[in-house]
This record gives sequence, structure tokens and C-alpha cells, in this order.
Amino acid sequence: MASANSNINIASLDFNDIKTNLRTFLSQQPTLKDYNFEGSALSVLLDILAYNTQYNAYYLNMVANEMFLDSAIMRPSVVSHAKLLDYTPKSAIAPSATINLTVNQVSAPSLTIPKYTTFLSEAIDGVNYNFVTTDSYTVNTTNNQAIFTNIQLKQGIPSSASFTVDLNTNPNCLFEIPSANVDTTTLIVQVQQSSSNTAYQLYTPATDYLTLNSNSAVYFLQEGMSGNYQIYFGDGILGQQLSQGNIVNTYYVVTQGSLSAGANNFVLMQSLSGYSNNTVYPVTAANQGGDKESINSIKFQAPKAYSSQGRAVTKDDYITIIQQNSLGYSFDAVNVWGGQENDPPVYGQVFVCIKPTGGYTLTDTQKNIISQNIIQPVSMMTVKPVIIDPDYTYLKLSSNVVYDKRKTLFTTSQIQNLVYGVIQSFTNANLNTFNSTFSSSALSNSIQASDPSIIANEITLQLQKKFNPILKQSETYKFYFNVGLSKGILTSGISSYPSMKFIDPTTPTNIIDGVYIEEVPSETIGVDSIQILNPGYQYQLAPTVTILGDGTGATAYSIIDVNGRISSIVVTNAGQNYTQAVVQITPAANDSTGQGGGAVAILQGQYGTLRTYYYNSNNVKTILNTNIGTVDYINGIVTLNAFSPYDIDDPLGQLSITVNPKTTIISSQYNRIITVDAFDPTAITVNVVVKN
Repeated sequence: MASANSNINIASLDFNDIKTNLRTFLSQQPTLKDYNFEGSALSVLLDILAYNTQYNAYYLNMVANEMFLDSAIMRPSVVSHAKLLDYTPKSAIAPSATINLTVNQVSAPSLTIPKYTTFLSEAIDGVNYNFVTTDSYTVNTTNNQAIFTNIQLKQGIPSSASFTVDLNTNPNCLFEIPSANVDTTTLIVQVQQSSSNTAYQLYTPATDYLTLNSNSAVYFLQEGMSGNYQIYFGDGILGQQLSQGNIVNTYYVVTQGSLSAGANNFVLMQSLSGYSNNTVYPVTAANQGGDKESINSIKFQAPKAYSSQGRAVTKDDYITIIQQNSLGYSFDAVNVWGGQENDPPVYGQVFVCIKPTGGYTLTDTQKNIISQNIIQPVSMMTVKPVIIDPDYTYLKLSSNVVYDKRKTLFTTSQIQNLVYGVIQSFTNANLNTFNSTFSSSALSNSIQASDPSIIANEITLQLQKKFNPILKQSETYKFYFNVGLSKGILTSGISSYPSMKFIDPTTPTNIIDGVYIEEVPSETIGVDSIQILNPGYQYQLAPTVTILGDGTGATAYSIIDVNGRISSIVVTNAGQNYTQAVVQITPAANDSTGQGGGAVAILQGQYGTLRTYYYNSNNVKTILNTNIGTVDYINGIVTLNAFSPYDIDDPLGQLSITVNPKTTIISSQYNRIITVDAFDPTAITVNVVVKN
């Protein structure tokens, strides 16, 4: 009789372990005790049994994994779990662009741009994309011109699908949209009475289930097992029920997702009521597009959507609801904080900062739509939401690398490209979002580990603020770097780029070109002021003030009030070359009662001055304005006062202010984002040296 093998390790799914267990079991049977399993046909049967066991074990393990949202890897499983949390994965989102359109030689009193009017974009990576209007626009004609402003275009091709209701074969009235890349935010659903009765009713997406009744003309949206989206309708209790013979007409835009992002020039592909003389003016480039929501995003967002329950109480609720908006807006990052966290605190407000996909800031129109249609409906009545723009701090990185060519097959150029790619990957993974941190040491370690031939490397870090100053108008600009800044000694540590034009203050008709900003360098550091810690008492004469330290030349005197206390200390000579200073207060020679006075020296260095300069026709550096701003080195604040350039030598009118931080660890919070400008070819520099 066969006996059981109690020593089998059933936890192991390895093929060899399974086969060994089977062979061990058979060899313990009396009839097969002396059988040669390795040299017989039974070995093949053992292989088949082991494979079959392994396949079944793997299959059951995968089935178990698919039963839970955290471990599921197949999209239908993830979507099914998300459905239980009342979460619908986001579809592909068509990028949106804004244009103005002028149609000439119009004789009609008004002109209309129909819905789904076609425009063709400029080439993006060699491909021209189809854009359409998703609404109609009508304007009156003035001087034979029809001028349309702020027309919204969406990338994609208009499509439609119709379904006839047959309650016998499809009692749930479930219909699948045949296009995988439909932008569901453009979906329009109309229910026609019948093939003989063309009257129809517009159905809208169901949102708040608590408000639904048997007359609510709504439809429900879900992603099907095939990956296509499906719509279904109410049961006569939650939502209006469809009738036999109804025709469901759907209209939507099929998009290519984010591929057309950045398109900013368009051509109208059809005439408008016979008028073809037109000019298209770009307003905002195509942005806010996105691809179909990924599996990882669904697994991350679905539980958060369920926890927020359609109301915003915590910061995470706001972030989840904004990210999962149904307006078709796509965001790279969202940060939210309460007004009580501000300095000074602002109570009763919640601050929202959003980085849009494919852009840097939201337009005022987008802010209003998000505030009114997304945030305010879910906010508590006593809380006022405020949307503010991100504050970008750009990193300028320079890497010096030494490598041993005997330890690699890479050339110097290949090592340079390798390190450049490591820097890009590091910054993409760690920056360009809120609450991020950059560490030069972490980046240096990544570079060091990228190839065994790299012997050493060092990172030089600079910070930049980029802005578009208002030309020919005096304004004050403040830039918060939020780290301590290095003070320029003998040479300037702060600079600007590109050059600017300014009106010559001595000759207003003359325009000076090639003007830059720099920090006024300090040759020495002296005593800036003296702060009284203890005024003392019973001083009959002003006590003597002596400044001790590692510098020389600093002097000061004291002033006492009518009560015999020190009221102030005046610095008469700042001295030079101080890195530390101590204030000593001693009673005057003829004062026998005064005592207790104490003070501390404040060294120069917290504040600096900015000036503008240019090189004259003799190539001599000339100061244009000796004081156009200040620098707070401790708090990292650069201020430009009454700044009024005539022009900026840049097509976009952008000016960069570059500083040297005291630390190579840079962190962001609230509305601040640390990033590397992908459009600046000088943002990342790699210098490679070969060790001989």
C-alpha cells in the first residue's frame, strides 16, 4: 500500500523541488523501491507531473493576486476593483489650445463657427495634428470682418456611434463606445425616441447619486473588460429608464493624447459659410492633454477617491478631487495647505497650487473654472479656496568628472553623455513637483555608480529665477530662493542674463544696450551695528565701548538716558576683516556706580546691494545705476526696486537672475517647485577629464 511522504516541502514552487518531492514519494513505495527513475521513461512522466504542478501553482497564485487591488497586475482586474470603490479610470484627454480668428471680406451681418470645425496644427515631431472646436461661436460682423476671440480647440477627430435599445437582448441598456482613445470629457449622449420619432433628450453624466430620482436624465460611465468605455442608464429608481426602441446617439472626440502638446500654430481647413480669407492668431499652445490613466495611477487614486467621498475636509481630499476632476484638466502636481500655515497666518482660507501638464502656470480662465466647478462645490461653507501660481526655482548644474580610460570601453564623449543622462534621470525622478528635495551628494553618488571607470566627480550648483519684467514701467520684483546665499567677495556672486536695454539717465534720448545686473562685491566685512542686550543701570557718564575680534579698526560710542541706562550704541567705524566680534562695555573713568551693560555686535553681511553695468565703446566697464536692488543673504531674498528696462534681448522677453547658494541641499514647500529648465541648453554642463 502506498504511504504518504510527510517530508514534502509544499511551499516551494521550483520545478526541481517539485520533481524531487514526487521522486521521493515514489521511491518510498515498496513496489518502486529499487526502480531507476533517472534512466527510465518514468522520468519523463515525472517531468510532466512537475510541470503540471508548477503551472497550476503559478496559475492559482496569479488568480489570488488578481483578487486584490494592491497585487493585481491585469488592467481588467484593477478596473474591476476600482469599480467597487466607485472610481472610473480617466480616459485619454485631448490637448486644448486657444486661438483668435479673424475672417475678412464678410458681407453677412454675423458669422458662425460650427461645432467640430477642423483646424490643422503645425508639425510636432514631424506630425501635423487635427484639432476641432467642441462648441459653436457666433460674432457680429464689423467693417466686413468677423473677429472671434478665445476659441478653444481640442486635438482629435470627431466620431459618433448609435445604439438601438432592445430590452430583450440588452436589458441593462449597456453600450460600448467602439473607440479606445475616446476623450470622455467630450462625450455627448442623446436619447432619441425611436427611428420614426426624431425628438431627443440630452443625458448628462451622473455625479451625485443622492439627488437622482426616476426622472433624472443621466447616464453612467465605466471602463469595460476590453478597455473601451461603456455607458449605461438608470433603472427607473436611480435615473430615468430607457424604453424599447429608443436610439442612443453618442458624439465624442477620439484623441492621440499628449502627442500634440505644444502645438501653437493652426490653419483653418474649411471655409466658414463660403468665406475663406482668414487669419489665425495663437493665444495659448496646446496643453492639458494626457494619455489613458495607467494601472499604477488607478491603484493609487481609487482608494483616495473613495476616502474623500466627494467632499473636501483634509488637504488630501482637495488634492484627490482636483486630480480626478471631470473637466478634462490634467495636472503634473497639486499642493494644498491651510492659511494658518502661512506667515503671517490667514485664517478661513485654503491655498491651492497647481502645476498643469505641459505648462508652467494656469490661465486666469482656467483658475476660475477650477475654483467654481471643482473646488467650491466640495469645500466647507466657511472655507475660501485661493489658487496661486507655482514659484519655480531653476537649478543650474555643472559636473566635473575624472575617469580612468583603462577601466572602460567608453570614449570621453560617451562618458560625458552617460553622466548627462544620469543627471537628467535624477532630476526627473526627484524634482519638478511640490515638496521635493535636491541633494548634490545624492546626485554625485548616482554619477559615481554609473560606470566603474569614474574615479571622482563634483557638482557645482547655482539657482535661478526667471521672469518677464514689464518693459518701460517701473516695478518692484522680489525673488525668494529660500536658502542662504553666498556673498560675493571681490567678485559678484549674483548675475543676470541675457543683456538688457535701458534709457540713459543722463541723456533720455539715448538707449544703452548690453546692460547686466550684478552684486556690489564686498572687499571687507566690518561691524554693521551693535544691539543692546542689557541697558545696565546707574551710569553717570556714557560708558566706554570696545570692539574686540579678529578684525581691526571698528569703533563705537554709547549714549545714556536720564535714568542712567544705555539707550543706544553708535558705530563710528565699521572696521574690516571681521568674522567674529565681541562688544565690551566698561564704565567711564570717573563713573563709580554704572554697571550691568551688555551688547552684541552685528557684522555686515546680511544685506547687499545690486547695481547695473555695461561696457562702453572703449570696452571699459561702466556703472549705470549704483543701486537697483538689495540682497538678503541670510533669508535668500533678491529684490529689484523701481526696475524699468527698456527692452530684454530675448525673443520671449525673459530675464534670469542667477545666485550661488550656501548649501547644496535645496528643498521646496507650499507653492515652490525645484526644477531644471528643459529648454535651457546651459542648465546642465558636464566636463570630463581623463586620468593618465
